[in-house]
Amino acid sequence: MKKLILGSFMLAMSWGAGAAQTTLSGGGDLNPTLKTEPEALKRWQDMRVGMCVHWGPSSLSGREIGWSRGTSVPVEAYDSLYLRFDPERFDADEWCRLMKRWGMRYLSPTAKHHDGFSIWRSDFSDYDMENTPSGRDLMAELKEACDRHGIVLGAYYSIIDWYHPDWRPYDHGGPGPRIPKQGDSPDPKRYFDYMAGQVCELIDRYDLAFIQFDGEWLDTYTHEIGSEMYRRFHSRKPDILLNTRVDIGRRMAGADNHIDMDGTRYAGDFQDRERLTNRGNDVTVWGDHPWQAWVTIDRSQWSYNPNPRLMTSAELIRDLVGIVGSNGNYMINLGPRPDGGFEPEQVALMDTLGMWLERYGRAIYGTRGGPYYPFEGGVSTRNGRQAWLLITDPEVRTLALPNPPQRLISARDGGSGRKVRFTVSETGTRFELPEARSDEPVRVVELKFAAPVAMCER
Repeated sequence: MKKLILGSFMLAMSWGAGAAQTTLSGGGDLNPTLKTEPEALKRWQDMRVGMCVHWGPSSLSGREIGWSRGTSVPVEAYDSLYLRFDPERFDADEWCRLMKRWGMRYLSPTAKHHDGFSIWRSDFSDYDMENTPSGRDLMAELKEACDRHGIVLGAYYSIIDWYHPDWRPYDHGGPGPRIPKQGDSPDPKRYFDYMAGQVCELIDRYDLAFIQFDGEWLDTYTHEIGSEMYRRFHSRKPDILLNTRVDIGRRMAGADNHIDMDGTRYAGDFQDRERLTNRGNDVTVWGDHPWQAWVTIDRSQWSYNPNPRLMTSAELIRDLVGIVGSNGNYMINLGPRPDGGFEPEQVALMDTLGMWLERYGRAIYGTRGGPYYPFEGGVSTRNGRQAWLLITDPEVRTLALPNPPQRLISARDGGSGRKVRFTVSETGTRFELPEARSDEPVRVVELKFAAPVAMCER
């Protein structure tokens, strides 16, 4: 068993400390001088489209990662899956080539999910890739390939760890056998030392651009701990971006309230709004703060599913457009097979998205939502003197929208380049839209203004 080096990562946490509120974003009320790095945040928002993969030994079961432990998969069987995990067809360069073909700009693999397994060779855990048949460091291979292909690498990391004996409560089967249980376990403080050590290891080894935290909803994790984690990791790499789940803002806002970033109390650099495509909780709500929709391509689950219910290509494209037009990033999740490849049906679906982005990417990459707030039948995006109407409802023939502060010069069909008729009056602008085509899930109209275009009034 490898030596678990915890001592150098002990945290000086203030359990229950408080401070005055501030309007600064980033570190929240307990880190009032610690701000998000503006250029890093701009780079992340400019990318607009990224990909996540839920992948690890659990893919061998075909059941959901983490949540199936002790439910649809017995604990002993789940905890033994890593002994057979040998992704012989995993090729990080091929993943990156596919991502570029699909129009993806950044990648977030599940470095550690709630089940506790680490997809890298961690110095802090024996429940990791080093002890699988392959012994490969999947994070290292992804980092090297992403750098070669110009893909930005981040990672998902779960605060919850049902495998670790010092995490509490002991849900989904309790501790696994590879991490020693001590006489006073569970000890949350010792667990958070472990967590901080692993996250710093990920930052140091793989120079991550961002981290998606998850699992902040239990009382074991507090605002004080989240604030300390934010400070610790930003000290490790000042320009790293951490989602708001590094703190407990989402929990305090309520499980179904995804608007958790007000920049006053809770720490975080960007917000994740999470959903399965079939849940019905609409996350497409305008955000003046940086945020991303985190959506899975399979209506059933996040990880590999031998019988998935996939989104259609029209749904996927319209979903992306609705998110970007609501001023958010769009991160689509795929579940790779246990061998590290992607199912042909998923590849074909993502190819459709990639072809659409190749044609209309100028209306997505580098944009912000607006100048029009989302309207019935569509959204808009803008970049400098240009803006785009993205019409998702094929029945809409005319649009009456408010006037932005800048003068509208021209409007053209994004596909054919033909002029689109519009009339400007004191009360607003009326557009006569091109007819919808059955092979185009979104109509794109390109607008040009006399000056960099700003938001209309609400």
